[in-house]
Amino acid sequence: MAIKSKARHDLTLRSIKREIAAGRDVAFWLDKAYMHYDNGLLTEDDIAEVEQLAQAYYDALDAEDKADQELKENVKIGA
Repeated sequence: MAIKSKARHDLTLRSIKREIAAGRDVAFWLDKAYMHYDNGLLTEDDIAEVEQLAQAYYDALDAEDKADQELKENVKIGA
């Protein structure tokens, strides 16, 4: 059972958000956030914040992949 305290909650949430924002093993930290939610340490609002950061990270990756793909296509056709 998770020890519920404001300090532990804040440190855990801040650590998870920092790791996701830095792009370090986002899937792992997202899973870790859900585990803490299931244990009652994090709230729905906390999960929403974490999911928003993870979504922004994955959207940035998708945009980068799309830009790389467009560049490759332009090089192929000689544009």
